[in-house]
Amino acid sequence: MLRQQSPVYGPMDFLAGDGEMATMIREKDWSAHSFGRTEDWPQSLRSALAICLNSAFPTAIYWGSELRLLYNDAWAPIPGPRHPGALGAPAKEVWSDIWSIIEPQFSEVIRSGKGLFLQDHMLPMQRYGFEEETYWSYSFTPLRGEQGNIVGVWNTGSETTANVIQRRNAEFQVKLNEALRGAVTAQDGLRLALERLGLHLSAAHVGIAKPRAAGDGFDIAQQWRAPQSGVPSEETLAAIGPRAEAELRAGKDLFLTRRAADLEPESRAYLEARRISNAIFVPWIEGGRLDQAIFLHWSRPRAQSVLDMSLVERVLDLVMGWIARERTHAREAVMAQEIDHRARNMLAILRSTSRLIKAETVAEFREKLDERITSLSRTHGLLSRKKWVDVTLREVVDEEFASYGGDIHARIDLGGPAVPLEPNDAQMIAMLIHELTTNAVKHGALRDAEGRLSLTWSLDGDGALLLRWEEHLADGVRPAPAEPHEGFGTQLLTRIARDHFGGSIRRETAETGLLYEIALPRGSWSTRSATPQPDADTTNGATDARRSVMIVEDEPIIALDLVGMMEHAGYAIFGQFASVSAGLENTAGRLPDIALLDENLGGETSTPLLDHLVAKGVPVVIISGYDGEVRTGVPRLSKPISESELLAIISSL
Repeated sequence: MLRQQSPVYGPMDFLAGDGEMATMIREKDWSAHSFGRTEDWPQSLRSALAICLNSAFPTAIYWGSELRLLYNDAWAPIPGPRHPGALGAPAKEVWSDIWSIIEPQFSEVIRSGKGLFLQDHMLPMQRYGFEEETYWSYSFTPLRGEQGNIVGVWNTGSETTANVIQRRNAEFQVKLNEALRGAVTAQDGLRLALERLGLHLSAAHVGIAKPRAAGDGFDIAQQWRAPQSGVPSEETLAAIGPRAEAELRAGKDLFLTRRAADLEPESRAYLEARRISNAIFVPWIEGGRLDQAIFLHWSRPRAQSVLDMSLVERVLDLVMGWIARERTHAREAVMAQEIDHRARNMLAILRSTSRLIKAETVAEFREKLDERITSLSRTHGLLSRKKWVDVTLREVVDEEFASYGGDIHARIDLGGPAVPLEPNDAQMIAMLIHELTTNAVKHGALRDAEGRLSLTWSLDGDGALLLRWEEHLADGVRPAPAEPHEGFGTQLLTRIARDHFGGSIRRETAETGLLYEIALPRGSWSTRSATPQPDADTTNGATDARRSVMIVEDEPIIALDLVGMMEHAGYAIFGQFASVSAGLENTAGRLPDIALLDENLGGETSTPLLDHLVAKGVPVVIISGYDGEVRTGVPRLSKPISESELLAIISSL
């Protein structure tokens, strides 16, 4: 059996190996150094260095009276750009920034001969030209020479900055959550979060910014500035540079530093104008677009840290979650109120419709009521399917014709531009189209298989919506005789066109058919402020000895019903109005004896008109589908109203 022979080591085998530091130490000319030639190094240094260079753990040797450095590959990154100049250099020069901290530690180890271990110890290093907050777990162990005296210090250790900051950030988040639970509103919570985040990260300025158009900067929605930070007060942020903004809009976090050589000019100008060294931006994306961004500015240089970004992202998620929940609760409250309002309004419309329909028989009354309820239901269904947004005129028209057979559809020509409608406008136009269609089917062109109908619409230069309803009778067919008195349908058409939309309706009868020209100036399709259109009977109050009643209601059917109630009870109609502006304009010179006032007129509160009338001494009865504010001395009725209750209140005023 062959005996394995032990390798023979030469005098330089303590520097064996292909590591970077072993190679560097071998190739370095030490003859002029205080250590002298490597061949002359003492055995104690050789032994320690052999262990050091072969260790996978960051290890350094501080040797001699000046504690000059020798270290392995794992330790080389610790001094940053000071490597490789740190090799063989005195500790006082290498660690001049923290020498006041570690020099006493070296002295104590050398004096006592006992090792030292520190865990998560803060060392404010300046390796990159600015002070960094770094943490380390490290040990100093005395090294003895051949005579037993201490000739150096053995150092092992590793950076624990990430662990310390992660632990500290976790504690911060717990305390922030606890504090936010006491916030009354989301805005209070946002202010608290920004302040605490700024203090925690030693920032000079923290805020939430909303982007303008690309390249136009940001509006500051909420902000906090550190006391005595010198950060200028501002409500906007300038553009941060096209490349930086593009990255932010793409959902990427930004870190801007004036030290960066490749910083785009606009970003550098942004930092310099605010006298800040670093800035970070973390985006909040909604629907694939940049909705907001949280920003932090620092006056003093700061290293880029993914831990900072991570914390800011979590805080942003937290506060935006709070804001989203508050908005959801607010929307739910508004939605519940709006559903209640719409339900009450619908009941009021149905009640008024049933009161206003004129019929000779019960069967005729039931048929007319059923038709109008069905029409209202179709429009409501359309609005519901569209989530009460993005409804167009063409969709409303198609919905009204949908219940008729295909043979009628083939005889109807429709055309016009896309016209968006608000929900209330959609309901009014649906009622208008329904009345015209019902009349055409029963008495006009659509009652005969050869008749045709053309409905076109356009927008004029002033923003008014123009409807042209043209019926063409079949050859030999005569128009149906006109009703001796205006029926409910005719009155409703007039009220919708004039009172709700501030427009007009013109009817022309010929041997070959019927023409309606309807102008609707006031609506979501127009930005023009329409002149208020009062009721034609607004002069009644000036000459009639009866008590006059002013009716302010934007639902034409309900308004018609109120007019009928008041006239039947012996009151004169001062005027009927569908907007606050019309009410104010027509009470500037004279006043009614009583006013019936809807609280919400097309989405606009009627409070200005209420205050005006009350100040003038006019008794007011509020009629509303909302459970609004109760005012002393102002009676309030909820829709649908009771005629007897309304008359009892009016008689007491």
